[in-house]
Formats: sequence, structure tokens, C-alpha cells
Amino acid sequence: MYIRDLFAQHDRDTLRGFIRSWPLATLVCAQGSQPDVHLFPLHLVPGAQGEPDRLRGHCPLGHPFLDSARQAPEVLALFQGPNAYISPRWYVNGQRSRSVAPGWNYVAAQARGPIAVIHDVSFLRGHLEALVLQQESGRAQPWSLEDAAPDFLDAALQRLVGFEIEVRSLQGHWFLSQQRTAADRTSVATHLLLENNGVARELAPWVVAPALEDAVDG
Repeated sequence: MYIRDLFAQHDRDTLRGFIRSWPLATLVCAQGSQPDVHLFPLHLVPGAQGEPDRLRGHCPLGHPFLDSARQAPEVLALFQGPNAYISPRWYVNGQRSRSVAPGWNYVAAQARGPIAVIHDVSFLRGHLEALVLQQESGRAQPWSLEDAAPDFLDAALQRLVGFEIEVRSLQGHWFLSQQRTAADRTSVATHLLLENNGVARELAPWVVAPALEDAVDG
């Protein structure tokens, strides 16, 4: 991604939290002149002090991604969060001059690093437990791997393989009308909350000026 300084997100904990909330990644491997692209949910494992973070995933044995992963010197994982079209009519300023144009607001992050395919049942089971826990922990009746029939789970583990990406670069692109006035951003957030699209409504708290975030969240 091309990221201008105004829209760059550098805080590592913020980026980690974003990936946990939006774990479905577009994984891109270079295959000669042709990129190989696949979608996988990934679980982020924070690195200890001075150590890199790691992204862990899984796929079926025989998946074409595995051949690309073994050959690629590094992979790119792109995470996309809430996004929405922004109408020029939502801007308070610029209406008289008509110096406004449509736009698109979004939140995204990208991670780069080498990938290793891991044929280890204990690694795979630990990864699946962590990924399920991340998604189920907030539910009234969370599901876990222990709720699956042992024979079914054992058979499933034999059909899957794990992989791990060492995160050597992590960047965020928070494109949220930062170039606009606080009044414009508040107006954009207000209109997003009125949209039929649930993802657009979810974007509203990200766009609003920081001083007014609590009002929008409420």
C-alpha cells in the first residue's frame, strides 16, 4: 500500500488490536510475474521484547497456496476493516464553493515477512485453539475444540497443515478524512450512522474527530 504520513498508523498495539478484530487476511505470494492470492483467517502472536510478532494460519493439505508459500521469499498479508463511500454532500465546509468530490474511507493494515509451512499436529491444534478462543471468548456460550467429537477433531487435524509468518514489517493505513475539519468529520460520522450498510455504520466511530468519539459511540 502507498501510505501518506497523514494517514499512517504506526502504533504497534493499535495495529495488533486491529488484526485481532479483523483477522481475515488476503495473503499474496509472488509466483514469477503472477501474484498468488488467497484468503485465510490468521491469529497474531505478539513477540516478546525485541522479538517479531508472528501470524499463524492453516489450510487443507494439497491447497495450492502451500506450493507458493514454499517458494516465496516473503508473503504479504493485507487486513481490511470497516470501509464506506463518502458523499460530498456530507461535508459541512466546501458546499458553497462546490470544491468537494466523492471519497472512500477505510482502515487497513499490511504485514510482510517470510513464511514457514509447519507439519506438526501439536502446533496446528494450539493454533486452532487460540484462533477459536479469540473469536468465541465474548460469547455467552463459547465453543471450544473440546466440544468437537474427538474422532472428528483428530481426522480434521490430519487433513490440515499450519503455517507461520514472521512479521518483519507492519503498517497501518487509516484513511479517515483526516485532511478535513472536525466539523466535516463529525458530519461524515453522523451520516455513516444513518447508512443501511452495517459496515458503513461501524466505520463512524473511526472517522469522527477524537474529541467527539464518545458522543458517536454512545
